[in-house]
Amino acid sequence: MNGSLFFAKVDENHAGSYTCTPYNDLGTDGPSPIISVIVLRPPIFSVTPKAIYIQKLGEAADLPCEAIDRDGNNRPSIVWSRKDGQPLPPDRHSLSGGNLTITSLIESDRGMYECAATNEAATITTEAELMIENIAPRPPYNLTANSTETCITIRWQPGYLRPNLEYTVWYRLTEAPEWRTMRVLDKNVMEATIQHLVPGKEYEFMVLSQDKYGDGMFSKQFRFQTQPSPIRAEDFDDQQLENELGQLPTFSGGLGAPTNLSAISNQQGWLLHWEHPTQGLDGLRLYTVRWWKEPEHYLIGQAETFDNFYQLRHLKEDTTFKVQVVAVGASSQQQVPSPELLIDVPSQRKVRALIIGSSVGILFLLCALCAFLYVKRSCLRHLFARDSEGAAACDEDTAESGDCDSDEQDSVKIRQAS
Repeated sequence: MNGSLFFAKVDENHAGSYTCTPYNDLGTDGPSPIISVIVLRPPIFSVTPKAIYIQKLGEAADLPCEAIDRDGNNRPSIVWSRKDGQPLPPDRHSLSGGNLTITSLIESDRGMYECAATNEAATITTEAELMIENIAPRPPYNLTANSTETCITIRWQPGYLRPNLEYTVWYRLTEAPEWRTMRVLDKNVMEATIQHLVPGKEYEFMVLSQDKYGDGMFSKQFRFQTQPSPIRAEDFDDQQLENELGQLPTFSGGLGAPTNLSAISNQQGWLLHWEHPTQGLDGLRLYTVRWWKEPEHYLIGQAETFDNFYQLRHLKEDTTFKVQVVAVGASSQQQVPSPELLIDVPSQRKVRALIIGSSVGILFLLCALCAFLYVKRSCLRHLFARDSEGAAACDEDTAESGDCDSDEQDSVKIRQAS
């Protein structure tokens, strides 16, 4: 209609040259210039990436993607991007044709990637998911140490740098059957000092690296000796040596009790802290923390720890608790308790009620003040309006009284004349 040519569905058969020749009763002026119709075809993928790629940390990932036009004459442009909108790592990715390569993979590289092929007709996309396999941390290496008579400071190099790595030092007397552990609290420190050791004895060490995915591998075993003591070996306290060898310690002059037990309130609850025993520390195996509800003296819970601190959580409000720390020796039968500590957990509901009550009281005072000012203003308005009306009435009354006086004076004069 209207001289227009319309194709409802275009395909390759519609490509070609077209002209339009108008006619009327007088004839025609000839055909129009030639119109060339070129049918554009969207690209098609010749190579697509797999749906999922699983790579290890530090490796390289190759994601192939190629596309062609249907006639094979032109090559569409190919662009890689991340579905979450994050940019590709600028210094670790490269493009070869339509293939994407990411080197030295890290945790943040995991995610969905999209390959888009574009020509003059359309843009088509395909997706691939890159997953990073969680591998355990590599073992620390290059262990070195120096020592005094009762201390050994051990240092190491990390297997490779990873965020949030933690280290635990395992140590024992060379001839002892059991290992002891010391956790390094500072994640950025690559050394630890083991104290209260026996002078002139050889110790064996291993360092274990850990992260949020689990334990890694132990370092190679490393041996180092404490400095000899000027005291003769036969004069040295055999108690410490027996504890190091894992033998049953004697109770006389043996393991002491934890001291200076304290509790500090924090956002998680109450943080307990205590000092290590001043006597028999080498025979210490672990601590047992116990807490009771008072005054019933009902045991709420107990926990074991190798550290000299413990975090108590979820203590009931407005309740009193009694806490005690027990030092446990190499034999579970040797237990030395610390003095008991009372913790009064305040009621947060009272504090909240006080805050709410104070807020309501302040709000009530503000409302009362606003009402008082409003009433006072209204009264002043009415007072001013009443004063204005009274003044006007007074003027009218004055005028009327003046007329009456003049009338009375005229009547008096008339009577006198008569």
